[in-house]
Amino acid sequence: MVDDFIDKGIVEYVPLYKRKTIKAVELNTIELLVKEKELQARALIDNLNIFSKAVKDFSSSYIPGVNVVYYRGVEGMKQMIWHATRCEGLYRTYSYRFWNDIIGDKFTLNINREMLAKKLKVHDLYSDQYIKYKENWMKTRGKKPGGDWSFWNARYISEKIVKINQNIDIYNDIIAYSYWDEKDIFGVEIQNQRVADMQKQIHDVLWKMGKKIGHFDWANPKWKLKG
Repeated sequence: MVDDFIDKGIVEYVPLYKRKTIKAVELNTIELLVKEKELQARALIDNLNIFSKAVKDFSSSYIPGVNVVYYRGVEGMKQMIWHATRCEGLYRTYSYRFWNDIIGDKFTLNINREMLAKKLKVHDLYSDQYIKYKENWMKTRGKKPGGDWSFWNARYISEKIVKINQNIDIYNDIIAYSYWDEKDIFGVEIQNQRVADMQKQIHDVLWKMGKKIGHFDWANPKWKLKG
């Protein structure tokens, strides 16, 4: 408990001969700590507001007829990600992390079962950061995420071509962006056929440039981490 207070800067050690004691910091120091936290929270809110305004400006000023929906928190992301099960035809996606990190293992399994039932066809692109993420997952958890992902067709593309640092889902007339950083979780869903068609074309070009990596093919039920 004391160490937590020291880490937070609320109390401090006072060195004495052959022993040491602690005392609360001065009131002005605590006020500075509070202000620092306020500034951090304000910066996060401002960044989200800037991001939201940019998307709103994009939708209202450049392409008429765009519908933009924002989602916050775990429950909001569950709703947005579940919409992917509405996909008709090819489901295109860019992967950076697992859905498990956002919506949990149980809900991810529900999505997995729904996609299997629909016999969904998937084209997933990922780059170097995703490989590091998967390797770290295996080291910390020791096994692949639950579910049958044998239908999930994925290809690697070098970061020299494109650096994939977020999850993006493209299906029907929808483009969905997922963002999470520790407890800050939100997503944006853009609905417009012209915008979606353009993004599908870009994805298809990159897909042709991508390649299978056999030693990291999670769709293969016999896959095992080497080394």
